Amino acid sequence: MSHSNRRNYERRLIHKFALIKLANGEILEGRTRDMSVGGAFIEYDSDIDIDLTEGEECSISMILEEGENELTTEIYGSISHPEAGGVGCDFLKINLAYYQFISEQYD
Repeated sequence: MSHSNRRNYERRLIHKFALIKLANGEILEGRTRDMSVGGAFIEYDSDIDIDLTEGEECSISMILEEGENELTTEIYGSISHPEAGGVGCDFLKINLAYYQFISEQYD
């Protein structure tokens, strides 16, 4: 997928707990503001001082379903647009669990 059409996928406002693990081992905890097949925007406490670099690779762990049928997933991605209190992540490789979850949001 080229960068010119990276917004192919309509984003859905879905709030899920998320952890971003950076290549240097730092972990950022937050919640998704919106999600799509191709990425997510994750909001976090703006007091957190972590230097995020566009293009930096990361893994994103999310709790897709809570409770008895808890479903967690980890997705390999990269930082696409860091800003104060939040960061966009492009997903480089998604798995079946996430794909099934996000597909259900479009029904």
